[in-house]
Amino acid sequence: MKVTGKDGFLYKVLFGSVLVGGADIKVLKAGWYKIQSRAAENSGIPGSDPARTRGRALKAGDFYFARKDQPLAAGDSLIPMTLRKLSFTTDVSASAQGQVFDVTTQADVESGVRAFVASVFKDRSGAINGQVDVDSVEQRELINEFNAVITDDGTYVTYEPAKSGTHHFMLSRRETIAEGEVEAFEYFPIVVESFQTDKPIEGVCPFNFNYRVDGTHNPGIYYRTVIEETAEVTP
Repeated sequence: MKVTGKDGFLYKVLFGSVLVGGADIKVLKAGWYKIQSRAAENSGIPGSDPARTRGRALKAGDFYFARKDQPLAAGDSLIPMTLRKLSFTTDVSASAQGQVFDVTTQADVESGVRAFVASVFKDRSGAINGQVDVDSVEQRELINEFNAVITDDGTYVTYEPAKSGTHHFMLSRRETIAEGEVEAFEYFPIVVESFQTDKPIEGVCPFNFNYRVDGTHNPGIYYRTVIEETAEVTP
């Protein structure tokens, strides 16, 4: 099924307390989880499809959609990923590029075609565009990359110095609750390169930032055939 922009949303990922597997331990709520560890034998985490020769089973660091009442063996541990929709976002751009190396030698002269090999590394980057929203906690965290943030709640005044780090986002390409249909979610942890917040004389105040995907945290796109209840998200 082809999708349009209205079929997906951008979410901030909030990590919860670790769920440790063992006797009679089951997943209580269907949703997204980060794998902290996987049992060496009889894991409750689903295995890979043997028909897909290039694939492998999920391992520590990967993410997946766990179904309600899925048993977890001793050695399995999952970190819940709660999704909170970003209020300030309008659109997300993304691009990917790789590098190739010229390995042409005199042995290739006869063919008349240069020889190349692809780099094993690919670079993914883009921009997230939106509007200034003073109520957005997520936007304050992004601003805190380049500025100190001072929060006055009427009782306390807290100073947070500028700090850099990885921001964890989930982008749904298509969300559906219809059984048998496919939805697609992309987990992409990012580092912020720059942001821009103009103040026009009238109209909305834009909030835009450029990012690069951080491969340290195992990003990926997850295609799931819906067979039961969907994950809960926080508005």
